[in-house]
Amino acid sequence: MIRDQQGQALIVTVLILAIAAMTLSGLRLAQDRILAEAHERRAGEAAVEAATAVIADAYAVARASRTEDVAAAISEPSAHEAARLAAQAMSTANGGGDVSDVSAQCRARSVDVAVTVAGRVYRAGFEASCSLR
Repeated sequence: MIRDQQGQALIVTVLILAIAAMTLSGLRLAQDRILAEAHERRAGEAAVEAATAVIADAYAVARASRTEDVAAAISEPSAHEAARLAAQAMSTANGGGDVSDVSAQCRARSVDVAVTVAGRVYRAGFEASCSLR
């Protein structure tokens, strides 16, 4: 019976091989996309950590002086530019995109830092008191 239907069996075999090839290429594309997203995320996380370190340094200097307003110190354009440059350096070193924005805000018990890398926002922070007391 199979010998009588050799042509049909060949067509079915070719079809199965084509489906398998399409499935493998689809899986490969999905894998590449997942790996690229993970790579971008790691670069963004490294960038926000670098920016947070710079803002933490500005915070520490302001706290040590006891006369400088901590909230104003972490909002200084020079602190933000230094944080942006550090974030850009880390993003670039890790194959990430451009850093378009860095912001830092005093919260009730922390300082929060946000960095925008290639249109995605990454956040980090540290426990801190923004009052002079």
